[in-house]
Amino acid sequence: MWAAAGHPGPGQQVADPATALTRLGELTVTTVVATAERMVLGHLALLWDHGWQPLELLRHAHVSGRSGTVARLVQQAVAVDCTRLLRLELDPRWRDQAESVRLPPREAEPGWMLRWAAADGHETRAAYPLVAEAMRLLFDLPPVDELIPPPGRPASHHRPRSTTSDPVLQRVRALLAKAESTEFEAEATALTAKAQEMITRHAIDAALLEGDRDQTDRPTLIRIPIDAPYADAKSFLLQTVADASRCRAVFVPRLSHSNVVGLPADLVAVEVLFTSLLVQAQHALTEAGRRAGPGARPRSQSFRSAFLLAYTQRIGERLDEINRHVFGAAEEDSARFLPVLRSQRDAVEEFMSERFGELQTGGVRGGYDSAGWASGRMAADQARLSSGDLDPAGGAALSDPVRSAR
Repeated sequence: MWAAAGHPGPGQQVADPATALTRLGELTVTTVVATAERMVLGHLALLWDHGWQPLELLRHAHVSGRSGTVARLVQQAVAVDCTRLLRLELDPRWRDQAESVRLPPREAEPGWMLRWAAADGHETRAAYPLVAEAMRLLFDLPPVDELIPPPGRPASHHRPRSTTSDPVLQRVRALLAKAESTEFEAEATALTAKAQEMITRHAIDAALLEGDRDQTDRPTLIRIPIDAPYADAKSFLLQTVADASRCRAVFVPRLSHSNVVGLPADLVAVEVLFTSLLVQAQHALTEAGRRAGPGARPRSQSFRSAFLLAYTQRIGERLDEINRHVFGAAEEDSARFLPVLRSQRDAVEEFMSERFGELQTGGVRGGYDSAGWASGRMAADQARLSSGDLDPAGGAALSDPVRSAR
């Protein structure tokens, strides 16, 4: 069902591109290149129609394990197509991506593949295997969820309320940015705890407001890239953060990203909190390796994998503690916000079931290391989680008496 007139669809089995180009080998170079250009650009149009976005496709080309040369060819093809598409009416978000990768119009004219080969230092016929490999990469991609209306598709009538100007989320971003930049682990932990407390309190306030209005946003979906190494451990951290923020996450190893489902404001919170926690974990790992020196245990794969798993487990415990603390403090209003939160949770689960069906669970590879496990928990447990008076704009009153979520 992913096929379109005359073209194979994303993920559909197709004839080997190298074979196709070999059969064209007796023709003139110009004819072969023109055919390859049409095939690549035609398939890009299908990928756009089936959910892919320009920057996502470029990232996949670079992390797919293909050579850098193949990734550069894919980037050239995407830039050529985006240059053409900019003449059409596009969703503003799609247009922003197309603008970021476009070429000068003359460089996007037919014959761009020959010009790319020459600029990259390849004889034309020697570039055939690279062209075939780029085509394999593109033709083998499956459809993904449409997050932005693609070129030629009208915008969705339903638009969730904007979260970009939400003052609470802006303060959360400020707290987490400060947590990422500080050199003091206790301060980073306290700042992160305060951010999660604000996220949960914000969800309760929103639920109270929605209960009064008898109206709620629908669940939606975002994709968050998960980069190697230790992609499975990092995806587990994202899943833990999502669960604590009333969302659900599904890791797609083949495409190196996770789909996260939830309400718009919760999804923003998940993305910024996950990013901050991952930066803090990687900083702690870097410091452990730097102190140990080359070849030492903290630089091993098993140590780092165990570190990230223990870090994630302890972060999950702490996020749950914070949520219980905030929910307990709002006990008087629970009869008003709890039914709304349950309704939102049910809507998220229904969305997950409809979109993904039955899901599989998997373990995290990398082996076990007791020192890595202890170090990971220590990195997530440097200071008691406090709800002291933290100023997201400029500082943290860490010396204040704390009301801990223990």
